[in-house]
Amino acid sequence: MLSNKPLDPFKEIPEIYRQRIVELNQESFDQLLTFVDIVPDDAFDLGFIQSNFARDRDAIIQALINHPDCQEMQFEIWDFPDPEMRFLLDEILKILPTVKVQPDKKLIFLVRGVENAIGMTGEYPPMLVDFNWVRDAYPVMVPHLMLFCLPDYAITRVANFAPDFWAWNSGTFVFKTPVNTRDDAISQTLDASKGITNCEVPEKQERIDLLKRLLMEYTPSNGREETEGDLKTRIRVLNDLAIAYRSRSEYSTATYYLKQALDLAKDDEDFISLKANTLYELGWIQDDWGNKKEAIAFYQQSLELKEKIGDVQGKAATLHQLAGIYANQGDVEKAIAFYQQSLELEEKIGNVQGKAATLHCLAGIYANQGDVEKAIAFYQQSLELQEKIGDVQGKAVTLHQLAGIYANQGDVEKAIAFYQESLEIYEKIGNVQGKAATLHCLAGIYANQGDVEKAIAFYQQSLELQEKIGDVQGKAVTFAMLGQLLADEKGDFDQALNYLQQSLEILQHLKSPDAETVKEIIAAVQRYN
Repeated sequence: MLSNKPLDPFKEIPEIYRQRIVELNQESFDQLLTFVDIVPDDAFDLGFIQSNFARDRDAIIQALINHPDCQEMQFEIWDFPDPEMRFLLDEILKILPTVKVQPDKKLIFLVRGVENAIGMTGEYPPMLVDFNWVRDAYPVMVPHLMLFCLPDYAITRVANFAPDFWAWNSGTFVFKTPVNTRDDAISQTLDASKGITNCEVPEKQERIDLLKRLLMEYTPSNGREETEGDLKTRIRVLNDLAIAYRSRSEYSTATYYLKQALDLAKDDEDFISLKANTLYELGWIQDDWGNKKEAIAFYQQSLELKEKIGDVQGKAATLHQLAGIYANQGDVEKAIAFYQQSLELEEKIGNVQGKAATLHCLAGIYANQGDVEKAIAFYQQSLELQEKIGDVQGKAVTLHQLAGIYANQGDVEKAIAFYQESLEIYEKIGNVQGKAATLHCLAGIYANQGDVEKAIAFYQQSLELQEKIGDVQGKAVTFAMLGQLLADEKGDFDQALNYLQQSLEILQHLKSPDAETVKEIIAAVQRYN
C-alpha cells in the first residue's frame, strides 16, 4: 500500500515512459483525473482503469499519484494476485484497519491483480459470483472510491458475470497500449532465443502472462479491424500458449488454445506454416494422452504441409515424433528408419537440439533391444549436446533414462544420483509429468532395497501428481505397485486390495492387457488375506 508516493522503488517507471503513455491516452487520463476529483470523499464509488500490460498500468498509476491535481488525495494501492482468491471483500476488510488515514485528504483505493482470480475462461468465476452476493456490503464497509486496474478481458467478465456489482460502475477509462510495449512483449516471448519449455517455473509463468496480454492486444475488440499481420501474431501467440501449457502437462488448456489457432488458420495459403505447427502440437498432445491413431493423423497432416512449404526443420521434428510412436508400437525397424531420416535432416541444417533429441530416442531403442553399451553411448552424446545448448528439458529426460539403465544394471547409487538430478530440473521447469515419473522410479529403487516407508512415500507423491494432471495410465501403474508393496512388505491386505482394485478398474477402462496381470495379483492377495 502506498500514499501519494511512487510504487516500490524497484518497480519505479521512468518519467519518460509515464509521459509517453499519458500522451497516447491524454483524453482517457484527463477523464480519470476529473473522475477522482468529482467523486465525493467518504462515499463509495466504483471505477475501472483498463490497461492490458502491468508496466503500462503501473505507469498510469504513478502518473495519477504524482499529478499536481491529486496532491490532496491519499492513494492506497492493494495487490491481490492469488488466482484462488474467492472472497475479495474479506481480504479488503483484513487490510482496511491498517490504513493510516491522512487528515484532510480524499481516500482512494487502487486494486491490482484480481484478473488472476477472474481468469480468462470458464463461466461464473467464484470471485465474481461473490461480487454479486456481497455487492450491497461494499458501500457500507468501504465508503470510498475504488478503482480496479484490469485488462480488457477481465473488465468484460466482470460486466458479464457480476452484473449486480458492475451496476455500481461510474466510469471505465480505457488506455491504449503503446507500440513499444507490444514489441517488447513479443521480443520476450515469440521472438525469445530460449524456448518456453526450457524456462524455470517463475520465468515460464511470466512468459505465459505476457502471452495472454498479447492475445488480448491482438484479438479484435470494440470494432477494431484485424490485419493479416495481427491475425498471424494471434495464431503464433495461441500456439506458444499451448506449448507452455503442454510443457506443464496441462493438456486440456493446451488443446483449447490449439483449436482456436486451427480455426483461425483454416485453409489460408498464407498461414500454412502456422497451421502445420498447430497440427504438430495437437499430434504431440494426442500422443501424450495415449491416442496414437489420432496423433499419427495430426503428424501426417503436419508433415504434408511442411513438405509443401519446404520446412526442413519442421519435417525433421515431425519425422522424429512419428518414429517415437512406431517405436512404442513395437515397429522398431520403421522407428529407426524415421529417426535416421530425421537425424540426416537435423545434421544438414545444423539443428543441434533436434539432433540431441533424436540421438536420445535412438538410445532408447537400443536400450530396449538390450544393446546397453550402444544405448549409453547415444545417451551421452545427446547429453553433451543438451548441455551445450542449455536444453534443460531434454537433459532431464536423458538423465532419467540413463538412471533407468544404471538401475537395471544394479548400479543403484549412480541411478539414484541421475534420478535426483533429473527431478531437480523437472521441479525447476514445472514439468509435472516428468516429476511424477521420476518419483515413481525412485520409489521402485527404494522398494527393491527394502526401504518400504521411503518407497511408499515416493509412490504417494507420484500418485498425487498423476491425479493432478490426469495421467490415468500412470495412476494405474502406481496403484498396482503400491498394492503389491503393501501386501508383500507390510501385510496390509485391505489397503493393498483397495489400491489394486483401483488399478484394475482403470486398466479395464483402458482395455489394457495389463488388467489380467493385476487380476492375478488380486487373487493372490485374497488367498493370503
